[in-house]
Parts: sequence; structure tokens; C-alpha cells
Amino acid sequence: MSKLTKLFFLCALLVMATGQAYAYPGKGASSDSGSAAPAAAEISGTVVQTMNASGYTYVLLEKDGTQSWCAMPETEIKVGEDIAVAPGAPMYNFNSKTLNRTFDTIYFTSGVVAR
Repeated sequence: MSKLTKLFFLCALLVMATGQAYAYPGKGASSDSGSAAPAAAEISGTVVQTMNASGYTYVLLEKDGTQSWCAMPETEIKVGEDIAVAPGAPMYNFNSKTLNRTFDTIYFTSGVVAR
């Protein structure tokens, strides 16, 4: 994960923790490291896919036919688990050089809040 992405992730967590208002470019904006929008609500569902890279865990959750990618500090999570993750900041067109893939939308979160 790039230094810019790590910096964004840490800033997003700090902002969520302090409850400060902030603004980001809206959906549709793009850059090499993705663009972000305001923090979203808690995401929950069944783990469909999970992978670890560069100290982060990437998890694909499915609930009611909708799938959502989430990224968090490295955590042990198993496929088939039902989990909920803390609200996070969505990033659009996020390119992970480590995983060599682009996520249409991924939520950067502080981690699992319920299993």
C-alpha cells in the first residue's frame, strides 16, 4: 500500500474518532490512489473472500445479495464468518499495487466490531 494511501487511512480513522466534519471529492473523481467520500455506516455480512497484504486484511462481505469490499488492519478472519466492521471511508477506483487490482469501491475501516 502506498504511503499516500496509508496516510489517508490514518487521517480517515482520526477524523472518524474525533467526529470532525470533512469533505472529499465525490464519486466519479479518480486519481492514481482512488478518491474518497464521507464515512459510511457499519457494514455487515458473510465473509465471501479474504486476503492479507502489507499489514492489511481485505474482506469481501455479502449481505442480501449485495457485496462490499472492506480493508482494515491485519485481522484473522475466515470465509463463512458473519461479521460487522466499523464505519469506514469509501474509496472509489482504488488501485492496490500490492494486490495488483483495482476495487470499484472499498471501505477503509478500523476493523471488526462484531462476530
